[in-house]
Amino acid sequence: MDTSREAVARRYGEHLTDRDLLALTGDRPDQVPALRRRPELVLDLLDRPAVADAVLSATRDPDERFRYVSPFLLFAAAVHRAAGALVGRASVLDRTAPRSRIPVLDGPVLAAFATEPVHRLFLAELLSSYARLSSGVVWRRDERGWHRRRWDDLDLTRLAELLTDLPESERPGVWRRIGDGALFLAAVFPEYAERTYGSTGTLHLRRATRMRLPGEGPVTDLLEDLAGRAYRQAADAIPPGVVESPHSARRVLTVVADRYLHRDAVVGPG
Repeated sequence: MDTSREAVARRYGEHLTDRDLLALTGDRPDQVPALRRRPELVLDLLDRPAVADAVLSATRDPDERFRYVSPFLLFAAAVHRAAGALVGRASVLDRTAPRSRIPVLDGPVLAAFATEPVHRLFLAELLSSYARLSSGVVWRRDERGWHRRRWDDLDLTRLAELLTDLPESERPGVWRRIGDGALFLAAVFPEYAERTYGSTGTLHLRRATRMRLPGEGPVTDLLEDLAGRAYRQAADAIPPGVVESPHSARRVLTVVADRYLHRDAVVGPG
């Protein structure tokens, strides 16, 4: 994939609506065309704390012009704001268990990861992709006949089971979704991940993916390992830095979740 800043900026431009751009300009319609022509300016705006904070705290104005900002803009603002907050930090709190936090001395490593534009794009796209879950039904046939099986974006075991029924050309997309789901659950809903993929859930996930996933330790480690392995199967769709360090991607997502997604009551999946 093209990881240049220009390519990343074009991708931002594809996601953002005119209402998004109006919010970014502080209600200046005359500036929206300039952002369309030069989407790299969007990255500069989101790097300004005051702009990102305005998006994150925006409420409906009298004319309701900012009522419908897109999920992508909201999550992009959170990612940019969290990335900026990591700069200069020696340590960052991380989860050692679902409800436990300790400072870990790798702030510079996370800051370096988060300052890469392609990584910010990846994280914003990942989060916004779960603003609405996809689900469906597949029919599978075995020696006992046909069986109806439901699946959804966050049922990693069922997603892995779909792989055997797909042609080779369609499998990278499912592997991508498995990796995304693993990082999303580990970072945003670790308690749900622990309940679902701890204990016997690990065995089911290992059997469905046919991978030698860790059998001991936190479920977070299991899901990070799964994400890295899944992304290696997703061809060139994933930034190399994420494939090489799903741990860093998960850590930055955790910072975003703790700072901006769980400030109010959030209902987890399931």
